[in-house]
Amino acid sequence: MALHSGKSSTRAKNKYNARSYDSLHIVVPKGQKVEILAVAEAMGDSLNSYVNKAVNTRIFQSAKIYTIIGGVNGTGKSSFTGALDTRADDLGVVIDVDKITANFNVSPIESGKIALQRIDECFEQGCNLTQETTLAGYRTAATASKAKKLGYYVRLYYIGLDTSDECIRRIANRVARGGHNITDVDVVRRFSLRWESLLKVLPHCNEAKFFDNHNGFIEVAEYRRNKLIIKSDTPPAWIQEFSAFRQKKL
Repeated sequence: MALHSGKSSTRAKNKYNARSYDSLHIVVPKGQKVEILAVAEAMGDSLNSYVNKAVNTRIFQSAKIYTIIGGVNGTGKSSFTGALDTRADDLGVVIDVDKITANFNVSPIESGKIALQRIDECFEQGCNLTQETTLAGYRTAATASKAKKLGYYVRLYYIGLDTSDECIRRIANRVARGGHNITDVDVVRRFSLRWESLLKVLPHCNEAKFFDNHNGFIEVAEYRRNKLIIKSDTPPAWIQEFSAFRQKKL
């Protein structure tokens, strides 16, 4: 029984790896493998992890990056950006329409214009930028498309929750602490259209990662080369719903 279970586990792992990863064979000068292994061990990494990090560092050092932090109001986009900023140095200029509205005491329409101006300035200067957005409307998809044409690497971090009621409760808690408010009507409308909005942006992304924020930011799926890969044995209802919605649209 134990042997059978082990074989099943190995088959399941191999199946997951085949679905989730590509294999890359590299050749190095004789003797250098030992040196690389030693460095990886000193860094606390496996050889595979160390090489992956080195490749990603090289890519992002040479690339201009447009990062999108997406999700319906109340899902925790700003908190995610703050957490990401503590361990990433490639976010560049962070643009958040809600914060612009609050800080400059202007209407949402005016703050949207200011945000667009800042995005254009970043594109003109060729600097990295990060935008927090609900993805509602067509604007983010158009911006992502423009970024790709300008040679930017476009990545999306999408934050999800299961219900609009949970989003509304979190916004109420934020307001009670002095934060900005979003009307319930706007939240419900954006929540009901969130998958359509997301599908408009995904084709312009080089990569996308999906995080559940029911109890901290847990990565539950990723999107690469037109494939949505579920990375959790117990995925939340919202990512299952999006996966089914996407399949219907294919």
